[in-house]
Amino acid sequence: MSILRRASEKRFFMPSGSGDPWSIPSNGSLAAMTPSGVPVNEDTAMQLLVVAACVRILSTTVSGLPFDAVRMKGALRETMDPPPPVIGDPFGGGASSAWSKRREGFGQLMVSLLLRGNAYAKVIARDRVLRPTRLMVLHPDRVKCTFDESGARVYEVDRQSVDAEDMLHMVGIAYPEAPTGISVLASARNAIGLGLAAEEFGARFFGSGAHMSGVVQVPGDLDRERARQLKESFTASHGGLQNSHTVGILSGGAEWKPISVTPEDAQFLGTRAAQNLDIAMLFGIPPHMLGQVDRTTSWGTGIEQQSLGFLRYTLDPWLGAFEDAWSALLPKPQMARFDVNALLRTDTAGRYAVYMQARNAGLMTIDEIRARENMAPLPDGQGADPFAPLNSAHTHDPGWEPGQEPAEPEPAPEAAPTEPAKEP
Repeated sequence: MSILRRASEKRFFMPSGSGDPWSIPSNGSLAAMTPSGVPVNEDTAMQLLVVAACVRILSTTVSGLPFDAVRMKGALRETMDPPPPVIGDPFGGGASSAWSKRREGFGQLMVSLLLRGNAYAKVIARDRVLRPTRLMVLHPDRVKCTFDESGARVYEVDRQSVDAEDMLHMVGIAYPEAPTGISVLASARNAIGLGLAAEEFGARFFGSGAHMSGVVQVPGDLDRERARQLKESFTASHGGLQNSHTVGILSGGAEWKPISVTPEDAQFLGTRAAQNLDIAMLFGIPPHMLGQVDRTTSWGTGIEQQSLGFLRYTLDPWLGAFEDAWSALLPKPQMARFDVNALLRTDTAGRYAVYMQARNAGLMTIDEIRARENMAPLPDGQGADPFAPLNSAHTHDPGWEPGQEPAEPEPAPEAAPTEPAKEP
């Protein structure tokens, strides 16, 4: 297809976020016509409600999780407080409103991963020891990634060569020996196109009013003028919301015959439901998270089990891609980790039961438990000892040794009796 022909087709020639039909289109906007008759690109795909819902759920969930840097000490992990700037404020939005916030940047990267199979960010600032401190999210159309003769990735941004050390590249599903990931829009173009076609058919079905609710049948033949008058008179008396459920009267042998929904129209509803299920399966979203609760789910019973299944089978690969990419920016033995405990929060009774077991086993301190519940630590370090007895003194009390029973508190000395005051 020539450039002039694409220019004549405005629906193909509008890049993402652009309202100018004569601007240069993006790679994702140059979409071929699908067999359903609807073009699929990153703009039209997001117009399909189920695609927009899947992208929203995954992007907002990943961007909303706490992101920390941990220092590995053998099998132990120590959370760094405060975290490095590339972890705590990777895009600079915490210091200035001119830059993106962490959630905003992570959300944009997830949208690129979900729709295009690749997400890019460029290092734009480093500290005195040349460690990355700030990143900028790039649109996938601005980046070209290839392999050189040695098999290393080579990047170009706006046709300008950029060192691989200055690029953060996250790849979704990819073929072997491919430098970039597979675009979901390209691999599932027909499925998304069928969903868009069904949605457009439904909109035109209700918008154009091509389906009649019934006919008025009269004996004999009517000329065009009398038929028009009868139609207008009947519509004025019985049409509209204000005339619903009113009593109708037909004279002159006229008879009202309603028209039921055809099997083809009824099948349209089933087609939309099936397409929504296919798109949800494509993104790995359980149907109950998209509002389809008309069937049983195999993700387990209860919110905790469903959240655990969503985390394990859908979110974990995406979280791993972020952790691997950011860990490469940190000096060893530091690593980037998401805190997924917020997704596994149960009811209050269940959480407190788990806290009690972890406290009895010495796995968590009182202060760590209070931090999970957004509470301040106990004063004087009383909640920082994981082996403190629950009903007695702490192990750091003076004179206490392991194996000894805690000393009973000494009784307060009795006050000396006072003599009654003498009367003058």
